[in-house]
Amino acid sequence: MRLTKLYLLGYMHIAPALASIQWSPCTSNPSLDCATLTVPLEYADPANGALAYIPLTRFNATVPGSQRKGSLLTNPGGPGSAGTDFLLNGAGAGMSNITGGFYDIVSWDPRGTGSARPLLQCFDTAGEETAASDALPAAAEIEYSQFRNQSYMPWYYAALKDYDSAIAELAEACAEHNSTALYTSSAAYVARDMAAIVDALEGTENATLNYWGFSYGTILGAEFIQTYPERVGKIIFDGVFDSAANAQPYTSQLPYDELYVRDSINDMATFCAQAGSEGCALSEATGNRSASLATRLANLQASLYKAPVEVSDGSFSITVGMFSFFMYSFLRLPSAWPAVASAVSALEEGNADPMASLLVDAAAPVTNESAPDTGSFAGWPIQCVDNAPSNHTKLPDVARLVLNVSLAEQTPWLNADLSTLSFCRNFPNTRARVPNLGASKLISMETNAILTEQETPVLIINALHDPTTPINSAVRLHRWLPTASQVAVRRGPGHTTISLASLGLVKTIRDYLLDGDLPATMEVYDVSQEVFSSEIDADTITPTPVFNGTYSDSERTLLESTYQIYLAFVSLP
Repeated sequence: MRLTKLYLLGYMHIAPALASIQWSPCTSNPSLDCATLTVPLEYADPANGALAYIPLTRFNATVPGSQRKGSLLTNPGGPGSAGTDFLLNGAGAGMSNITGGFYDIVSWDPRGTGSARPLLQCFDTAGEETAASDALPAAAEIEYSQFRNQSYMPWYYAALKDYDSAIAELAEACAEHNSTALYTSSAAYVARDMAAIVDALEGTENATLNYWGFSYGTILGAEFIQTYPERVGKIIFDGVFDSAANAQPYTSQLPYDELYVRDSINDMATFCAQAGSEGCALSEATGNRSASLATRLANLQASLYKAPVEVSDGSFSITVGMFSFFMYSFLRLPSAWPAVASAVSALEEGNADPMASLLVDAAAPVTNESAPDTGSFAGWPIQCVDNAPSNHTKLPDVARLVLNVSLAEQTPWLNADLSTLSFCRNFPNTRARVPNLGASKLISMETNAILTEQETPVLIINALHDPTTPINSAVRLHRWLPTASQVAVRRGPGHTTISLASLGLVKTIRDYLLDGDLPATMEVYDVSQEVFSSEIDADTITPTPVFNGTYSDSERTLLESTYQIYLAFVSLP
């Protein structure tokens, strides 16, 4: 007997009335199509007439219409990243190549973000938004090597308080601005938008969803498959964000963030040593740099705490907090490690300019300060609203958590991963009227039973040493869906599997999306891309990739397409 539909607290899981989509060539890239879908702003009261406007972009299938397999939605995560830009920047072409052109590849700006309207804003103008951004510290100015030194504790608590106070100003501004989108942009609402999108794309009610979600996009995927299990098609979770931890106060999520940071640091050291001086600037072991790379990084961090290094134009200095932010940010992107190694090597010699250049290049200039707030902070309150309230968490609790996790996991850059916790600690406990499921029905196995009966299993993929979304979260999701999922793992570091190409894994992705085939057991695939090599340009974080074997033209297309998706992923703010 077929299992019944799921319901949640009286909210029937149906999409809004079927809407049509009017496509036209995108202004910035006429080879892709753009459109806007209108959906209810408040799903708890859709009859009130308030609307949200969701931008869509489509990379069309290349096969004849009779062979088309439908639409494949994709989301790059964030939260807050613009899916339309993801496609326009190359992800659409990359995914189309991997899937043989059988799908229309479609993405959207989740409500409250990007070009969606209403936009989740924290200020009136772009000038105020930029001033708030400039006032934010890169990380707490604390030093990991002092964590076992009791005499350092007063300085540690003071630095943490200074950081938290700065973040609190932003949290209070976002709450006080009280954007129309503030409490209508949670995962529960986006999952309902996804249902409306696929209905409109396929021109029928209760259409099935095919979806490839990355990082925080896996939160949206988990919300969808619990809300609409009977509408699951082929769904990939890539770089799994833990749904259960995310539904709790952020203190539950933070320890997960650090589980594989040390392994990633060790990978960097190993790959650098293997490449030698011609491939990795940090492999040189001369003078006072004879220690291991991990020790040198720790020594450099400690020295910056005592004496920041000024850039040549005197505009700012690389402090211990800024160094932690730099390493924390780029540790998840191993393709950028040659440039990282070059910048760190220069900093060891007292030259801060290469590191400063990489940091400054990531910042977008504001051309019109009187223009409306661009919504660049939207992801901060969205993640709070998706969590259970954290505002009961006291600063001493945060201090103990940071200290204990840093020492237990031997990770030196947790001071650069505190922004969400500090923001949510200072954010109201108000939540959306339609609550997120989080992982409740996954835990109860009801979703697993429905997906198993329908024979619509999902594919869960993760990097083995992902320092942002650990493999533990992927395994946990599989345990919730024991007969309705399979796990495939890519060896090595990097956030999401696309951060380093793997021929074996991309073939598994292709086979699943085209034919529904999954490995019989959990598979672990080797990396097919060099991290350090004399052939890699160390002056850019997006070098031309170098693959580590001899491949056919079709295999090389799969690898290059993976990297093309990665480039689109890292192009997003």
